Amino acid sequence: MTSNSTPGNSLTQRPEWHALTRHYDATNEVHLRQLFADDPSRGDTFAVEAEGIYFDYAKNRVTQETIDLLIGLAEACGLRERIAAMFAGEKINITENRAVLHVALREPEGAAVVVDGEDVVPA
Repeated sequence: MTSNSTPGNSLTQRPEWHALTRHYDATNEVHLRQLFADDPSRGDTFAVEAEGIYFDYAKNRVTQETIDLLIGLAEACGLRERIAAMFAGEKINITENRAVLHVALREPEGAAVVVDGEDVVPA
């Protein structure tokens, strides 16, 4: 894991967290009508479809700035590295010093998740 993602770095002490807090303070009273008036394409912008599932989050108090700030926080916390470590079977559960194995439950037949030299998928 990167130095930014060490357990000692408190999430709420990060500059990215403080930026999100300021953003919330600036937007928490904005009405959805105003957000739709400001961005007529909001219904398309804040909706995604994949694998036959349509997810519309336009009716939430979220803006592109919100998304950008959340992505910045995720990057600062080393989320990509943590996800990779989880799928690699690394011991990322710091309270129990063990791997999180729920990803092994979802692996297709024939796939492997190796923890301490043992493939845990068959188990």
